[in-house]
Amino acid sequence: MDTYLVGGAVRDQLLGLPVADKDWVIVGGTAEELQSRGFQQVGKDFPVFLHPDSFEEYALARTERKTGAGHTDFECDAGPTVTLDQDLYRRDLTINAIAQNEHGELIDPYDGQTDLNNKILRHVSPAFSEDPLRILRVARFNARFPEFTTHPETFELMRMMVQEQVLRDLTPERVFSESEKALATNHPYLYFQILADLGAHQFLWAEIQPENIARLKQWQSDNNSIHAFVILANGLTEKQIQDITSKHKFPKIYCELASLTTRFYGPWQKTDISGENIVGYLHEMDALRRPERFIAVCELAAASYRADGNNLVEPDPWKDYLDTATTVTSKDVDQDLTGADISHAIRLEQIRRVNELL
Repeated sequence: MDTYLVGGAVRDQLLGLPVADKDWVIVGGTAEELQSRGFQQVGKDFPVFLHPDSFEEYALARTERKTGAGHTDFECDAGPTVTLDQDLYRRDLTINAIAQNEHGELIDPYDGQTDLNNKILRHVSPAFSEDPLRILRVARFNARFPEFTTHPETFELMRMMVQEQVLRDLTPERVFSESEKALATNHPYLYFQILADLGAHQFLWAEIQPENIARLKQWQSDNNSIHAFVILANGLTEKQIQDITSKHKFPKIYCELASLTTRFYGPWQKTDISGENIVGYLHEMDALRRPERFIAVCELAAASYRADGNNLVEPDPWKDYLDTATTVTSKDVDQDLTGADISHAIRLEQIRRVNELL
């Protein structure tokens, strides 16, 4: 039974990048052998096990044959006669199909090191087309490694897969998972640009237009996937944002922040605005009850404004408006008031103090 380090860990090591997660493949072993050594099986569809001490993933070498449209519709052979080369053959890209044995020696049957040196993303075999998620993965690798280019044959294969509408087979969870990782890279716009070039947007998010991608390109990424999505979505309607995030099951915060930023983007830019309107917006945005979220919206509006090619000369005054309105309490109004009259009086006092600030 031989054990090899595989996939992203070997790739990142060769690129001189930190190795976050390690995946291992075992050749010549069986599930019973691993379980007898304390390994715990974590997947019923594929023979993947957790190491009893490190909790890293160990998978039996396997071959696969697609049997249906779903991402779990594969016939898997993980017998002890499956070779390392056969296991690496089923992987997506040559740069991810390099293995390393316990002595540190590299096994590279599909010349992934050459593609690493030449900065090329190239599919290993025709089996690439059996999993539509690989289209998104290659787009994500473009965003993570912007100096890499997709090999023309791989790009054409991806384009043909898109034309065959295989993206319809992807579950929302898988689309979000890849998208979240891409949004957290230094160049998230490349993910959406590559997918647009492939014609994939019509199946994923037809709402996203070239101007959205252009804005994301100009934004200075902070590697926060939520922030990147807000910048991308600015300019869309709240319904369009809702449609995208609900279709692919984005967490609620994505829709919430993007919708609020889009709604507030116009008022945020106004300079000739009255205290009444300012306080009205603060209440509409629930800023007094959730000030941290409101400040985040202001910062994202400013980031989007800059990404659109505008210069910010003055500091954002909305935090001062919020601070001023927040100072008003029930003690600042007529103590004989009751019920809704108290809230109305507080609002009038907030307007008065904001007008003083103006």
